Amino acid sequence: MQALPAGKERSVLKIIETILTTEGHRLEKQGNPRVTPDITTENQVLNVYREVKKQTWLGFGSALTDAAAWCYAHVPPESQKEILRLYFSKDEGLGYDWGRMHIGSCDFSTCEYAYTKPEDRTLESFDLGQDKVYILPMVQDILKVNPELFLFASPWSPPSWMKTTGNTRFGGKLRDDWKDVWARYVARYLQSYEAEGVAIEAVTVQNEPAAAQTWESCQYTADDEAELIRDHLAPVFEQEGLTTKIIIWDHNKERVYERARDTLRDPAVREKVWGVGFHWYSGGHFDGLSLTHEMFPEKELIATEFCYGMTRKNDGALGYARDILHNMNSGMTASVDWNLLLDETGGPYHYRPTGCAAPVMVNTQTGEVTCMPMYDGVAHFARYIPKGSRRLATSTYDNNVALTAFERPDGKVAVVILNDKEESAHVFLRMDNHTAPMQLPGRSLTTVLIEE
Repeated sequence: MQALPAGKERSVLKIIETILTTEGHRLEKQGNPRVTPDITTENQVLNVYREVKKQTWLGFGSALTDAAAWCYAHVPPESQKEILRLYFSKDEGLGYDWGRMHIGSCDFSTCEYAYTKPEDRTLESFDLGQDKVYILPMVQDILKVNPELFLFASPWSPPSWMKTTGNTRFGGKLRDDWKDVWARYVARYLQSYEAEGVAIEAVTVQNEPAAAQTWESCQYTADDEAELIRDHLAPVFEQEGLTTKIIIWDHNKERVYERARDTLRDPAVREKVWGVGFHWYSGGHFDGLSLTHEMFPEKELIATEFCYGMTRKNDGALGYARDILHNMNSGMTASVDWNLLLDETGGPYHYRPTGCAAPVMVNTQTGEVTCMPMYDGVAHFARYIPKGSRRLATSTYDNNVALTAFERPDGKVAVVILNDKEESAHVFLRMDNHTAPMQLPGRSLTTVLIEE
């Protein structure tokens, strides 16, 4: 073995923790591979380049829907404590830092609702109403565990009387003569939660603005989004003294670049927009996400929704991990999946009898709390990559053996490796002219924590 080049020596690195998940086993601690100085290994190498720093990580989270909050309210206190521990504990759970809320009802609400009486342009009747029944109490419990939780909110539809169709469902558009009122409605929502001790720090313009769904939905073109931001939302926020951040798109990745390009072409709009949100339901499109990051490097790229069900077949821990890992390597800065909780039916869901899957499911009859395999898929990242970590450059010898790496605020390096092949892979993890031989089982997920 050759000596290390002069000036390139570091202390010997050490892997201090190794976690493995396979299709048959969940989150198992493994023996730690030995790291040795090495500048000769060439084959089956997974490189981590610690000197090349990329985006700063903002956090993981989930959606605090009315359905999730209903589930939380319908299990006993000991089950609620377990849910809070599993998701929000920094020491024993996922340490979630983010939560997504919905402005008015969404598909995963227990009923359809708005915050004012019909046709109320003055907003004198504004009241959080249904949100106070389930959502607000759950959010207040979460904030006791993590007072620094970053909350953002998305509208699924303005109230029916503000729309061209007179219906919250099946798409339609926001009427021109209600745009200012709608902007004030959103501001009043933010102020009402602030009065309850809940700070919502960002909003998306619209959930899935290109879709006419059978549930609450509203359609916006890129120009529509730009106009609403420039001429209504931003001015109202400024008038009301709100510093709320604005996120655009909040829809699938196959058009994430075009929507960012078209919505942000006006410099006045680009200045007001903080981030670009995206979903996963139309596939990976990681190159499109990378292009968006390249062309708009100042904008946060946020996975604002993803879940199994709808168009995505359940692929357990690996399906979640695959998307998270490649999104990270494409510039993503935060990852927020869909419902925090669902019940034994996959709901409640007020437009059809069954819904989707969640990382934690509860049985509202028995109070049982069950972690699903995708919980493990998130855990490989969330437990080891805290807010404030910086992504490091990486390379792999095989696209089916993928990795991402982050340097944490404490100086340790977390590396997550996905072996997406059916067969096992013998690899060499390499960083700072040190390597560690590793055997990766087929269809497995491995996280290692490295320190000097």
